[in-house]
Parts: sequence; C-alpha cells; structure tokens
Amino acid sequence: MIQVKYFGVIAEAAQRDSESIPAEKVTLSKILSDLSSRHNLGEYNFQVALNRKIVSNFTEQELSDGDEIAFLPPFSGG
Repeated sequence: MIQVKYFGVIAEAAQRDSESIPAEKVTLSKILSDLSSRHNLGEYNFQVALNRKIVSNFTEQELSDGDEIAFLPPFSGG
C-alpha cells in the first residue's frame, strides 16, 4: 500500500488526514491527478513530498509498496 498524508487546509479539503492506496503499477503524477480531482485540491497551493523529500518533477515516477506521499500546504513561520 502507498500511504498518503494530508496536512493543514489540504486535510480539511480532503476531509481526512491520511489514506492508503493499493500499490499497483502507478505513477506519482497519476495518483496526484486522481487525488486532486477526488478531493477538489486544484484550488489549493501545495507541495508534494515523496518518502519525506520534496519533489517538483513527478511526471512518470513509479511508486512502490510502502512509499509515502504527503500533501503539504504553504507554511508560515512566526
């Protein structure tokens, strides 16, 4: 299974803070597209982390069982 974690306003939009997805031959871009459509995330700014590393180019990166994806909203300090 691929673990997906949502934080901040992204978790509120998805109405959950995590979910699991079967690790069938799937790419990161496909999962992001599916989850973005399912949870209407297109209006939010967020970064994506794969296995705790921020990624910016996720076009055809294949995922494996045990991978973790995180949707991270912009953070502000203070």
